[in-house]
Amino acid sequence: MAAKTKNKPAVPGFDGPRKTALESIRLHCVQCQGGSFALVADCSSKDCLFYPYRSGSIEPGASRRLLKVIRSYCDTCAPGGNVAGCTAGRCYLDLSACPIWPFRSGRSPYYSAEVREQRRARAISLFGNTTQEGDSAPNFNENTPTHTS
Repeated sequence: MAAKTKNKPAVPGFDGPRKTALESIRLHCVQCQGGSFALVADCSSKDCLFYPYRSGSIEPGASRRLLKVIRSYCDTCAPGGNVAGCTAGRCYLDLSACPIWPFRSGRSPYYSAEVREQRRARAISLFGNTTQEGDSAPNFNENTPTHTS
């Protein structure tokens, strides 16, 4: 029996590996720092949109809407604000493809519009109206049982 490979093709027009949005942000930060993981940890660009995500996890207080964060970053990076026309998804000379390129439109390319709508409807049924703020951390009060003995 052949083992399944995890290397699925990413997105048409993209030369990089398939990654999650958070992994892509982390990889982008590593590329920004010349490939050095140590320099990413010591990054001093606190005004960068990706600063709270550079470690591969979401820092407390940061937005959990990674696709919107990526879209905002791409809006400022793309020439003339033309995110749809961005060609950074291809390797060029010795430069590797931009790891956040597949998410530049603010949507995951790995889900169809139909699946996105199903997930949206499910979230609304579980968590309520979509107009509620979804970026804040959950509130835990001191009276909540901790289930320790």
